Amino acid sequence: MKFTRLLTLALVGAILSLNAQAQTAGPLLWTGYIDVMGNYLHAHSGGGTFSRFTPGVAITITRMQLQAAVGSSIDYTKVPCSPVPKIRVTDGTTNYDLAIPNARWKGRYPMAVSADSGPLSVGYSGGAALRLVLIPGQTGCNGGAINVTVQYSVN
Repeated sequence: MKFTRLLTLALVGAILSLNAQAQTAGPLLWTGYIDVMGNYLHAHSGGGTFSRFTPGVAITITRMQLQAAVGSSIDYTKVPCSPVPKIRVTDGTTNYDLAIPNARWKGRYPMAVSADSGPLSVGYSGGAALRLVLIPGQTGCNGGAINVTVQYSVN
């Protein structure tokens, strides 16, 4: 009887320890999606929010990536945008921008593009109201079907 109780306590302790480690092991992910850029950009706007996240504890953004079926271009033609639109992660004070590249117009998927920030270290406090915002590029610049992944770790 004592052996069973001791074994149960040991198993519960091990499970709780693994659970605590799993919650702090990284990276953790926050994702967002833009179907068509025009749905988030309105006349005279500085950008449109397409995802929100409020972490319960302080976090550090460690990488940002995007994959777009339709990269930036002027009205879906082969004319590139300059400047290109961007995806911004912000709490209203601290910003990080990742450019949405122009469509390549070559290869098997000529309009598809991707972008990767590489390693980052952008910190936000617990309770910060974070947003993913589409920042407009050149007038008439469009694109869409954009998946955004933000990797972060708990401080």
